[in-house]
Amino acid sequence: MNYINTTSSSVGKATEFDVTANVVGDSSQLFELPGGPVRFAVGGEYRRETARNAYDDTIKAGDTFFNVIPDFRPPAFAVKEAYGEIELPLLKDISFAKELTINAAGRVADYKGSTGTVYAYNFGGIYAPINDIKFRVNYSRSVRAPTLGDLYASNSQNFDLLDDPCDVNFINTGRSTRAANCAAAGVPANFVNSVARAGSTEFLSGGNPDLQAEKSRSWTYGAIFQPSFLPGFALTVDYYDIKINKVINAVDAQTILDACYDAPTLDNQFCSLINPRQANGLFARPALLQSVVNFAALKAKGIDFDASYNHRFGADTKAAICVVGTWVRDRTDFPYLDEPSRPDRVKGELGDPIWNVNASVDLTHKNFTLGYQVRYIGRQSITDWEAQHDTNGVPALNPNYADVVYYPKVIYHAIRASVDVDRRFTLYGGVDNVTDKKPPYGLLGNGDGDAIYDNIGRAMYIGASVKL
Repeated sequence: MNYINTTSSSVGKATEFDVTANVVGDSSQLFELPGGPVRFAVGGEYRRETARNAYDDTIKAGDTFFNVIPDFRPPAFAVKEAYGEIELPLLKDISFAKELTINAAGRVADYKGSTGTVYAYNFGGIYAPINDIKFRVNYSRSVRAPTLGDLYASNSQNFDLLDDPCDVNFINTGRSTRAANCAAAGVPANFVNSVARAGSTEFLSGGNPDLQAEKSRSWTYGAIFQPSFLPGFALTVDYYDIKINKVINAVDAQTILDACYDAPTLDNQFCSLINPRQANGLFARPALLQSVVNFAALKAKGIDFDASYNHRFGADTKAAICVVGTWVRDRTDFPYLDEPSRPDRVKGELGDPIWNVNASVDLTHKNFTLGYQVRYIGRQSITDWEAQHDTNGVPALNPNYADVVYYPKVIYHAIRASVDVDRRFTLYGGVDNVTDKKPPYGLLGNGDGDAIYDNIGRAMYIGASVKL
């Protein structure tokens, strides 16, 4: 054991220095609008972050169960920010205007490095014609700068089972440009990548120092219903419309390969991550750099809803019902910077179901509560949507990919109970995934997308909470 075992070590450190200043107040000492005093907030912040990870020679050589991992020593990250917010209560408690309020906010941030100076802002309003209903609208312009890990993560060794798009088995399952691009890359006709077929392919995973900040715009329109004729009931419905440009997104190795050879030409950001192939057409070692890229854009549209009802049956008994869900109207990526209008449908793919709903019922009698929860996940495509569906005027790329098209819809059930022994001590317990449902078709429930499924099966728990 001493001969084959060793003790390895790594040292990591992260620091953050943060200075903030904020002023919050209202105009009540000077004036008020018909709806009340104007409220405001202004402030500023300076933040500096550092990070590092150092490994011993054994780890850096890949001689442990880890792959080869180099040290991580990125430059420091620093940003200076200033912001302001204001809320104007225009009207209150008059006919057809129980409330009318508008608000706005803005922030400027100066990032050290390539991000530079960026601006974010939003404005919105709330209008309640009567007590029973309230409407709201909001527009936001947001910014996200790349992190130290996004930019400078060290290139570490990795492996995965990859399908070579230029292999004869896959060359006709992509876009019409795939075959021509493979030929331009020097891959011979009727090529068989016997190495990739036989086992995992080596590649590197690391950061991308050329990343730019992503910027988004979003609209939300919503309403809140609290009807006076049904006390205890509330319904919130919001429609969202979001678009993000230059999306910062980690892409997997298979996506890099497919996107490279399915592009109009080899001159694209994905092909730049692939190392030149060997003279016989096989992948280089390592084959590519799995990294973070700026997608051209991302779109998302849909409806979020939340309904609740609370009712008392006498002094000792009450019920609480809640339903929360999402319906996705559109979820599309535009990953090709050289062809920004070319869509890649995500809606309905694994991890992005069209419907996702949670509901719960809790009944309480004196100090005892019994609850039931159900979760519904809609069906999802068994592979990329475009493979088995005609999409955006393009015929299905691989209609015979599998005998089935969808992962089936899934319903999870859970029960729970609690007893308040006294004001400080509560006993509780329950059973999650009562029917012991496993992820479908052999999924593990712990990967990209399939983590939406429960991966434990039936699980029971019991515990206690104490307030000191």
